[in-house]
Amino acid sequence: MKDETTTGISLRTLGLGAVAGVRSMSAPAQLSRAASRGAVEGIEGTPFAFLASPRTARILTVLAVGEALADKLPFSPDRISAPGLIGRMTSGALVGAALFAAAERRATVGAGLGLLSAAAASYPSYYLRVKIQEKLGAPNWAVGLVEDALAEGGGLLALRGQR
Repeated sequence: MKDETTTGISLRTLGLGAVAGVRSMSAPAQLSRAASRGAVEGIEGTPFAFLASPRTARILTVLAVGEALADKLPFSPDRISAPGLIGRMTSGALVGAALFAAAERRATVGAGLGLLSAAAASYPSYYLRVKIQEKLGAPNWAVGLVEDALAEGGGLLALRGQR
């Protein structure tokens, strides 16, 4: 990733940030799995090197699965509520900072891009989910499963080209 262009790293950050806006734990779990496979070059010498640990990848993956399961429960808070939105923005900032630091770019810029992308994706994804449920009468869990697949696919797409 050190040789990647600023545009390329920015697009990866925006993509993973958007994933964080839909599923807050999916983005760091996906980044950590890629880093633990050695697919995120340069992360080892950064403050985000912990993401390259297989143990961290497993923990974050378990948290992501737990979040995906909890999302289907009727008492789960909306992603645009203050705690949910703050968590998503924090997650987006983490993955953005890690990607930029691994590419020897300013981590603060990456954090800002990831944070903004997560916040920007939270609102339309929330309202789209509500509209789909209303218009189609689809159950919450079914629409949530589609979101899970989109988040996983979006993260894979954002990290595409990483070994």
